[in-house]
Amino acid sequence: MPAVSVVRDSKPNVKRALEYIGFEPKECEVLVIKPHLCSDKPWYTGATTDPRILEQLFKLYEGLAEEIYVVESDGYSGSADEAAKALGIKELCEFYGAKWVNLSRDILIPVERDYLALENPFPTPRTVLKADVIINVPKMKTHSLMTVSLGLANMFRIVPRRKEIYYPKISEAICDVLMIRSPDLTILDAGIAMEGDGPLKGTPKRMGLTLASRDPVALDTIACRIMGINPIHVEHIVKAGYYGFGEYAEKRISVRGESIENIRERFQVP
Repeated sequence: MPAVSVVRDSKPNVKRALEYIGFEPKECEVLVIKPHLCSDKPWYTGATTDPRILEQLFKLYEGLAEEIYVVESDGYSGSADEAAKALGIKELCEFYGAKWVNLSRDILIPVERDYLALENPFPTPRTVLKADVIINVPKMKTHSLMTVSLGLANMFRIVPRRKEIYYPKISEAICDVLMIRSPDLTILDAGIAMEGDGPLKGTPKRMGLTLASRDPVALDTIACRIMGINPIHVEHIVKAGYYGFGEYAEKRISVRGESIENIRERFQVP
């Protein structure tokens, strides 16, 4: 049974979130961290990942990971490089000896799979493919196209170019990305979330939560319940569960830490 931890604190508490699910960082050659940096809007607007989570991960993997990469791709709102610089992510990487990679400028390697929506073979960023461990660090937000932007939606952002051509079949495209590489761990930044006209123009919503799970589908399922949204009505969550990328049946998910009933807040959706 997959486990999802839910920690309430005034600031991100990655260590406690990982303890609840029994995740212990281990030695690896290449660690890739995928935050959500869709714009240069700071974390307290609810738009992007809190850099304090990245800092905690750097410290947890100090001496364990030979190389640490922080990655993001360009989006319709602008360059990932510009966002990383404006948000202090590049500076943080330099301080801890991590490497910043814009996936849209990475070397692309064709990967063949039985895709549902992506072009085949799909040009995949090399940094993603060489990762021993991928930690996905999304933001809790509503989304005008997908209803919610959580862990599964954040993995779609490894698509290096022309994401918009996949929007008509976004749920299938997300499943295709997971077919290439599913995250080993997802840590959801729900300190200050976003509701309403997300993913960029919504309203900040203070939640004070950090969620974590090895199962990205289970995490998104529980996050939806916390947001007062029925995950069965979120197509990409249901399809990712149907195709075997995680558990979407709530009765088969163990929630550890805070109970959903105590922290549920109804989010306004677009």
